Amino acid sequence: MATNRKSADKTRPEMVRLDNVSMDEDDEILPDFEAEVDDGRRVWVTAVLERTAVIEPAPGEPKVLVNRRRLFVDPSQLRVRHLASKEAARRGREAARQLRLQEQQSSAA
Repeated sequence: MATNRKSADKTRPEMVRLDNVSMDEDDEILPDFEAEVDDGRRVWVTAVLERTAVIEPAPGEPKVLVNRRRLFVDPSQLRVRHLASKEAARRGREAARQLRLQEQQSSAA
């Protein structure tokens, strides 16, 4: 029986703490993935914040904030977005806002 237990352990993905997931400084983890709380419960992560994550313990249950240190994840299942795209979108919105202000000022003159 011991060999069966060992082979089952090998098929289980390597879980790491969410706050220890290695990634580039300009990356962010996208939500909607499964995790395990340090007490063994399986949960669904709906948002990843700087030090916490929003989890849904079970479908239909209220969402809860949990410290990222308490969550264990399979890093191969995580999706990551480079923040440069987020920054570019912010710059585009700012440029559009400036253009609208210039148009309003020129039409008022």
